[in-house]
Amino acid sequence: MKRVETRFFMRRQDTVLESIEPEVFIASASFESMTEAQLGRLAMDLGQAESLRHFAHAMIDVYEKVTADIARIAARRNLPMPNSLDPEHQQFVERMREKSGRDFDLAYTGRMIDGHQKAIMLFKRGQRIKDPEISALASRTLGILEARLLRTNSLLESIVSEPQSASP
Repeated sequence: MKRVETRFFMRRQDTVLESIEPEVFIASASFESMTEAQLGRLAMDLGQAESLRHFAHAMIDVYEKVTADIARIAARRNLPMPNSLDPEHQQFVERMREKSGRDFDLAYTGRMIDGHQKAIMLFKRGQRIKDPEISALASRTLGILEARLLRTNSLLESIVSEPQSASP
């Protein structure tokens, strides 16, 4: 069986958390949450492992709620809210659409780990925004992201340890 190397980083030590403007946070958080929801829908269709499809269903629920929370705050604060993915995120979703089976499962869980790590750093920065509603959203969401990252690590371990199907 081919060994797959994975990276498990819960916290990045010695990272300077720079400030972030509310507009940038709202846009970045929106792109991340919309991407994760779209990838979850793909995983429901293309995922091979039942555990991955179950996980993806939960991810859709989580990220659609986060996106809705961001949109409500953006509307109240009169901040621009993207309504579709930017080209970078859209291209990634399209590349994932080309995968299937175990290749999709491994790519999806790898993306979930990387995406959650990136989102955790973003939402930690969001906690420092002076707007109390935005910083509260960032704090609430951060706990969810950290829990989902732990679950993603477990999911990847189970997928890697599953025997590969024999090719015809």
